[in-house]
Amino acid sequence: MLLAVEGLTIARPDGSLLVDGLELTLRAGETAAVFGASGAGKSTLMAALHDAESLRARGFSVRAGRFTAAGPVGIVPQRGALLDHLSAAGNIALALRNAETPGPATRAEIERWIAALDLPASWAERGRHVAHVSGGEAQRLAVARTLAGGRSILLLDEPSVGLDPLRVDRLADALRAQIAGQGAAALAITHDLEFAAGFADRFLYLDPAARRLVELPVARDPGDRAATVMALGAALRERLAKETAHAGGRARRSWRRWAADVLSDRLAPFAALARALAAAPAALARPRDFAEVARVTLAQGLVRPAGFVAVVSLLVGFTLLYIFHRAFSGGGVPVRPDKIFALIGSMHVLALAPPLSGILFAATSGSAVAAWLGGMSLTRQTAALRGLGIAEARYLWLPALVGLSLAYVLLAALFALGMVLGGVIYLKAQVPAIADPWAVVTADLADPPAERAPFRVRALVLAGLYAFGIAADAIAKGSRDKPSADAVTAAMVASVMACTLWIVALELLSLVILYGAW
Repeated sequence: MLLAVEGLTIARPDGSLLVDGLELTLRAGETAAVFGASGAGKSTLMAALHDAESLRARGFSVRAGRFTAAGPVGIVPQRGALLDHLSAAGNIALALRNAETPGPATRAEIERWIAALDLPASWAERGRHVAHVSGGEAQRLAVARTLAGGRSILLLDEPSVGLDPLRVDRLADALRAQIAGQGAAALAITHDLEFAAGFADRFLYLDPAARRLVELPVARDPGDRAATVMALGAALRERLAKETAHAGGRARRSWRRWAADVLSDRLAPFAALARALAAAPAALARPRDFAEVARVTLAQGLVRPAGFVAVVSLLVGFTLLYIFHRAFSGGGVPVRPDKIFALIGSMHVLALAPPLSGILFAATSGSAVAAWLGGMSLTRQTAALRGLGIAEARYLWLPALVGLSLAYVLLAALFALGMVLGGVIYLKAQVPAIADPWAVVTADLADPPAERAPFRVRALVLAGLYAFGIAADAIAKGSRDKPSADAVTAAMVASVMACTLWIVALELLSLVILYGAW
């Protein structure tokens, strides 16, 4: 017996029962299909079998009298949930490196798994992007990835959705043959009778009244798939005719639940930072995994916005000195511009580079990474990672934290340099009395006088806080479960707003501390 579940009970966050006393068994080589009405709890059941902790984190209660798995459980989400920052070969290589018994992610091994699911041999080349594969190919590639990861119990969520009848038949045959050949077991949620008839040995129905799985009295006929489809259709119509309507209703959150959610939201960046740092030893043990995500983060957080940041900082530096010059030279004030700019030095850079670069970084790089992580959650790529036994904190959060923090440090330095260059350009053009404008504008950056040294320290400390703070906030908000595309957008906006507010607050607090008075 590969999987045995007894007395499984799942309650929603409002306390209402979704599953009560459910029993399920799966033997080696066995495949089963689960039917049920929309909203009956099939996907929640799948999550409970695979990753109960993620459900508990969302407020569900999950209890089982017995849960025995003779092998690791893997999930193949709807449409495969292939990791889109990796190639087809990269998806399988990741699974091989993180298998229960890690194996070499060689070209030959990748080719073996691609051939096992009847996929094109050319996919073993690392340049094949997963965006270019069809729905059926994506499902087979996801199954190959899951099996390559050593998962012997497979949970498939609507594997045939969006496929034409021919591809449905081919997918069912390929999955059934490979699962039986590997001695694995599979449980598939589906509404597709054609797929179920070709794939499953057993047919189950999640009864919303009994809140448990019931066996449908249908025997698979390998020689007559059409007969199996007709028998399944009749059995399901009979089940539906007996069901009574169940009113759903929206659960009302208590004030305690609301307060807990607000507190959790405020503490989420600190929790994400702590979990990411705690995963450092495991992440550093797999440098290839670390590099995959860090590369994506640096591309989104550093490379793409670098030109924009350079232009903005140049304009800011030029405009500020223009304002200073016009303000001090107007109204008949008897001052020499060269003396004024010598007094100003680099103070405008030290004062404004950290907050302006921080806000700009949160709005560009931070929101981009939050959107990327949110998209992974929405498309269930993070569920697929957990299905391979890969912790998000190790594979995603820590590399993203390091990459995004490094990106901010480099972009903040670029912003400061842009402000300096903008100031130098203005002084050369408008204040010829200054012989060395570069020395004037960089004086407090390179070798500040004693009375100005604290301002440089302040700028460096704030830059460090902004680096980790923006990264942690983007990761925390981006990694939360996303039920819709609107939730991804909301996470981006929330991250930018939160970072902007606490950047302003830290700026004010640091000035109060520096000057020692309100």
